[in-house]
Amino acid sequence: MAGTAGSDGVFKRCGVLIQPYADARSIGRLLSSALAWLLVVFSVASLVEPLAGPLVAAVMVPFALLGSLLALLCLACLLYTPIAWLWAAVGSSGAAVVRVSNALWIERPGDRRSFPLLSLTRARLSSSGGEVALKTDDGDVIRVRVDDPVDAERLLGVIAAGRARGTWSARLYEDAPSLPRRGLFVGVAALMSLICWSVLDFDVALSLGVVTGASAWVLAALLREGSARRVLVAGSDGLSLRDDAGERFISFGSIERVEETALGVQLALAGGEELSLTLVPPQLLRDPSETGLSMVLAERRREHLLALLRERSGRGADEAGRAVALLGRRGLPAPAWRAALRRLVGEAGADYRTAKLTREQAFTVLEDGGAPAELRIGAALALAGSRDGQTEERLRIAAEGCANRDVRLALEHAAEGDIDDWMLEQALSSSGSEQAAAPPRSTARAA
Repeated sequence: MAGTAGSDGVFKRCGVLIQPYADARSIGRLLSSALAWLLVVFSVASLVEPLAGPLVAAVMVPFALLGSLLALLCLACLLYTPIAWLWAAVGSSGAAVVRVSNALWIERPGDRRSFPLLSLTRARLSSSGGEVALKTDDGDVIRVRVDDPVDAERLLGVIAAGRARGTWSARLYEDAPSLPRRGLFVGVAALMSLICWSVLDFDVALSLGVVTGASAWVLAALLREGSARRVLVAGSDGLSLRDDAGERFISFGSIERVEETALGVQLALAGGEELSLTLVPPQLLRDPSETGLSMVLAERRREHLLALLRERSGRGADEAGRAVALLGRRGLPAPAWRAALRRLVGEAGADYRTAKLTREQAFTVLEDGGAPAELRIGAALALAGSRDGQTEERLRIAAEGCANRDVRLALEHAAEGDIDDWMLEQALSSSGSEQAAAPPRSTARAA
């Protein structure tokens, strides 16, 4: 059953097959790790046994227990792995509605599954042109029947531009391929075993090789912690680069030049720093069999980022002059600042002596991602006294659109009318908005 392309990212009456290969791959990785560590335990025990002397029985008990547990784990994984792969290959199929919004939703009667847009990294069109296979970075495969290849590319375009909670996200890749830890383990173990074999017995040489290989594996894992999976998050205020080590925020105002590259985007930042963002997986260029729709998906994401940067470039702030004078903190304590801001909008329009800033002017500053964080937080505090549905919705959307986590948290608290000095300073320092007294300027010049 081929899908009917609809509007707003909805594809109706699609034939969909979901193959959960991620679970099978997890079991396979667990089996490989258990086998490797069982070999390490056996090798260490072989080296320790001759040195234990009369205490050999007591010393070998922990190795025997650990080895037995690993052997049982290996046996369980070995029995379950083919079942998991068979279950994934069969999958679950049926007619469904495919909807792309904050995630890829597969909706069936009584069943609704979602896949994060960020996780969809590969795509392939069948030889007949009637089915597109979407693959997540965990290995799951979603096969969707389409009317023609045009619908397949349209689906990829909607996925590439999709937003979650007001922000747009994409995977970032390293230009150079990393050495697989399993390959490192096997290579070091084999090399060490051959070297030791020339002067030692084979069993001792093999044990030393395995232990050395395991040490290299652990060292490689520690070194790769700083280069963990990276994510780019784009909001109304700038770009956030996130990984397991933390977050780096780049405001649009600090971007001086944007250039398109073969694998992504090159940014020239204030101060002369050059930053390369790789959105196209380098392996796509090295493996011709993986091009096609996978390349289309990656290029659509790159095009969307470029369009977003160009959209943010040249954005001025018509209300900047008044906003600086009226919304800025100007050294006031937090309680006095909140009180002044509530009066600012609450009295706006009352008469010619008290009118200062209208609600719409405050919304203009709040929703301008290029405005300094202090002014945006001030606008949120000024609007917090109006608890009508429209105001709450616009406050929520403005907060969700922030890529900077600290500014988002500050806006959420400001929308409730409560923000302390520490939270404000944290938001200002993380956004690079120390110059809040200066009016917002053009954010970026896109090449």
